[in-house]
Amino acid sequence: MAKRKHKGRDEAKRVRLNYGDFDPNIPVNDFFENLNLDKPGDLEEALDNFIFDLESDYFLLWEAVVCEEQGLKLSKKQDELLGELLDFSDDDDNDQILYINEIPRPKEPWYEIARKIVPGLLVEPFRTDAIMYSVMHEGWANLVEALEEHAQGLSLPEGVESPIDIFPRDLQHRLWLQTCFDELSGLGQDEDLTLENEDQKERVEWFVDLLREHKDTVQYFDLKLETLLTRVIIPSKDEKLFTAMIMEQLGLPTSQARIAEYL
Repeated sequence: MAKRKHKGRDEAKRVRLNYGDFDPNIPVNDFFENLNLDKPGDLEEALDNFIFDLESDYFLLWEAVVCEEQGLKLSKKQDELLGELLDFSDDDDNDQILYINEIPRPKEPWYEIARKIVPGLLVEPFRTDAIMYSVMHEGWANLVEALEEHAQGLSLPEGVESPIDIFPRDLQHRLWLQTCFDELSGLGQDEDLTLENEDQKERVEWFVDLLREHKDTVQYFDLKLETLLTRVIIPSKDEKLFTAMIMEQLGLPTSQARIAEYL
């Protein structure tokens, strides 16, 4: 087996790939085949698969192949990946690459796949006593971490400058707020999971710490304690305790005070 030959190219800026130019006879991989994103279990599987494909450079390598086919510049990493790719044809270096590890190219760009997955992660309002799949708790933060580490060399849609910004700003903020609410998750699920229990009160401290970390999200929604409690639903016996603890920790004069000003 010989290494596929290709022209070396200079470091490239992000390119705009045309996925509509594929020959209809070229095999493609339907990422969502047999997956129903309305089912939490399938949504979790889809996100896990997507992050794995990011980390394993599945998307980046196929973009390198497509760039080569369309005569677009390759980034340094793409050039290296393509250089390592083994072509199973020793005789014809012009054979088109149809499969990598027995999997064909994705039928749509990576960011379109991500845009279909992420809205399903959002839970509104967030009920602390609801039992949810882990993807609703950890999915967004795990995805952002993967994008920051592995998506920097991938193509982007027109008008978008960073991988995280493939998602609407409003959706990003809603999911970051949900990440903050996750510190309160479980309250009301069991008789011991209550703020009346001394061991559970530190949840509010963790929640406030996350609000500080995501102050821009608090500002975006112009959150006040009163409006905050329409977005997170806490059992009634805990709501009064929660309100008192938040007001004390932040020094809020009233429930109508803008939280961001006291973070």
